[in-house]
Amino acid sequence: MIGRRINDRYKIISRVGDGGMSVVYKAEDLILDRLVAVKVLRSDFSSDEAFIRRFRREAESVASLSDPNIVSIYDIGEEENLHYIVMEFIDGMTLKEYIKQFGPLPSRDAVYILKQIASALEHAHNQGIIHRDIKPQNILIDDQDNVKVTDFGIALAISSATITFTTSIMGSAHYLSPEQAKGGKATAKSDVYAFGIVMYEMLTGELPFPGESPVTVALKHLNDDYTRPKVLNPNIPQSLENIIIRAMAKLPEERFDGMSEIYQELTTALNPDRIDEPPLVLNGGEDPEATKVIPPIASFEDKGPTEQVKKAQPEATSTPVPKKKRKRKKIVIWSSIIVGIVILAVLAIILLPKLLFVPDVTVPNVVGKTYDQAVDTLTDKHLYVKKKMVENDQKPSGIVVDESPNSGSSVKENSTVTLVVSKGPAKEEVADYVGYDRSTVKQLLKGSQYKDIVWKGVPSDSVPADQVMTQKPDPNTKIVPSETVLELTYSTGPEKVSVPDVTGQSKDSATQTLENEGLQVIVQDGDYSDSIAKGDVLSTDPAAGQKVTKDTEVTVYLSKGQEEQPVNTSVQIPVDPSSSDNSDDGTDTDTDTNGDTPTEHHVVITYTDAKNQNAVFKDETISKATTYTLPLTIDPGSSATYTVVLDGTTVQQKTIQYSDVKKG
Repeated sequence: MIGRRINDRYKIISRVGDGGMSVVYKAEDLILDRLVAVKVLRSDFSSDEAFIRRFRREAESVASLSDPNIVSIYDIGEEENLHYIVMEFIDGMTLKEYIKQFGPLPSRDAVYILKQIASALEHAHNQGIIHRDIKPQNILIDDQDNVKVTDFGIALAISSATITFTTSIMGSAHYLSPEQAKGGKATAKSDVYAFGIVMYEMLTGELPFPGESPVTVALKHLNDDYTRPKVLNPNIPQSLENIIIRAMAKLPEERFDGMSEIYQELTTALNPDRIDEPPLVLNGGEDPEATKVIPPIASFEDKGPTEQVKKAQPEATSTPVPKKKRKRKKIVIWSSIIVGIVILAVLAIILLPKLLFVPDVTVPNVVGKTYDQAVDTLTDKHLYVKKKMVENDQKPSGIVVDESPNSGSSVKENSTVTLVVSKGPAKEEVADYVGYDRSTVKQLLKGSQYKDIVWKGVPSDSVPADQVMTQKPDPNTKIVPSETVLELTYSTGPEKVSVPDVTGQSKDSATQTLENEGLQVIVQDGDYSDSIAKGDVLSTDPAAGQKVTKDTEVTVYLSKGQEEQPVNTSVQIPVDPSSSDNSDDGTDTDTDTNGDTPTEHHVVITYTDAKNQNAVFKDETISKATTYTLPLTIDPGSSATYTVVLDGTTVQQKTIQYSDVKKG
């Protein structure tokens, strides 16, 4: 899915979460240029009409809600048997992760978050929508502690709640109301019950009904009592514990009537006059310390005439006995009785205190000892031991971390002392990070207690860049975070190679070297070079040393060799004004045959070179043979020309080649 475009609009960036029936991806809305969350129905259910209807019902339910604490629905659609919902993207963590990181939460922080959850559920209930799966995993929190309730995947409209589930119980077992556990219909009070459990977990850091299987947990919801929150966290105000007790009442009629009532309770719970209010005892519950009134038993006289029994007294028919003998017998009997009473009284005064007196003993300090050592110490003091195992990050397994009553307390012999024994640091299941974007995993691991987190990037042609490929320890392995190094291997994308340096090599040699690295070669002419011979490699693009993926095109530029420069030369141009049949008599004077004044001739010399075009070099009158020196600049591969016109007639015209001058 990574990189796929859904409906040619939503580009999938990374996977951010999994649910029982769907997978959630982080995506980019290419039209509105914003990040969104795209929930995609798992392929296992894409052909199941019941699941599809339930999936679409989620979007339809939430789309009717408009509350700042409920995730907004933007779009819903289907493409190539892929059913999806586009939602608001929340950059944060789930409340479950928040509790793991910061729990138990301080009361004020917990109330701030709980009021937002209550507000969201109140709005949903007012619109006739029950969430039915309230749990910390379905509550998102951003960096500012703003809450968004999400995943109305099994929400049910109150007004149309005619469906009963007789073969399965929807929702998560740890947050399941007793009526849901019995297969009954969920109501708004089912959300109230789940809210109470979420509140319990936030303030204590523990679940009220832990268990290994959904069935076990469901039975506990129905039958078992939970440990009161203040026992686990004495810092919880009584007012907050009372809210939990009422929200988690097993009988729906004893719970709050609705979320608005809970919201009002939370608003005033931390007021000074409420913090130490009396503990709440529900009618359906039983307070072991409450006074019990025993109804009076009806007396005999109160019974009706039919219940009264009248006994007839038969007349005595004894034989007469002398009065004196009977009197003596009575005296003996009464004397024996009196003597016996006196003896018993004396014995009671002497022996009873010894029989009834139980000596006091001082509870010894056994904290820090092993459990066996502690038992021996307490047994020597004639004290019994009760063992309670707890997870402890500071003490190794088997060490006593607390005792009750505390050491130094005075108790009677044969009393019981409860020893709290460490079973070592808490073990947690390693989450499954494979397939998630590296930035997402870093966000999830923020504040984690791992001994160290090691990231390793490796190339991959099949896994998108920055996606986690493997992890160690494996997902779902139980470990102690503070003793564990978490190793995460992520993709760096297709394997990259370094462009070899082929400068100065011949074209064929460079091509072979580059192709051996899996690169494609394109050859083009380059520039002149004073150091690289013509036809050898001058440079490459990408440059040598740059990291590129295989099959990348590398352009090889070949040197033109040294660049030729313009040359400066000079040409000697002799101009003889005499006619061709005149001979040089060795004199500088051109005279006519009659010895008169020398004849004047008009000379014009023009030229073209690298700097000038048809330029006039000389335009003058001469009367004798003259030689001119013409300076010329000639570009490489080019030429220069000059022309001599004498008395209007071209007498010379010459071209000088660059190559001739260079040879010259």
